[in-house]
Amino acid sequence: MNDFNEDLKLSEDARLEPFWNEIYKKAFPNMTNHMIGKKDKCKSQEYGVDRIIYLENGKVITIDEKVRRKVWDDIALEYISNSTTQSPGWMEKDLSIDYLAYAFLPVKTVYLFDWRMLKRSWNYFKIEWKKKYPKIEAQNKNYITICVGVPIDVLMDICSRSTIIKLT
Repeated sequence: MNDFNEDLKLSEDARLEPFWNEIYKKAFPNMTNHMIGKKDKCKSQEYGVDRIIYLENGKVITIDEKVRRKVWDDIALEYISNSTTQSPGWMEKDLSIDYLAYAFLPVKTVYLFDWRMLKRSWNYFKIEWKKKYPKIEAQNKNYITICVGVPIDVLMDICSRSTIIKLT
């Protein structure tokens, strides 16, 4: 059984800071600093901002961090956060982030997805993915969170494609 508060504690665990620091140093070599973006847990959860990264050129990058305790061959894309209230999952929200960082802790690996590309891919493929890939139901205390497990290679391929917009 999952517990949102326990999962939140894990994602905010100070012992993970060296891990995230190394990840972000590799991903953003011109990073000058980073900080956890959860001062107001309600608002930051709503907008998806878990981490704020500052670059040398003054750019600020916002990231939503997802942590999995086991290694899987898929990325669980949450489309229903709470089955009781039918509240939308994070893939169905208009988050204020630049990237989604999806970590598999046992192998110290993070997949960093450009949020706009991931969201665009989700909007285009979600019906197909829900039919084709496994539905993941995570039991919480009083509700179920529902995701679709999209294979990592499929998601990486689709999110790396260029987008062509043609007016007819």
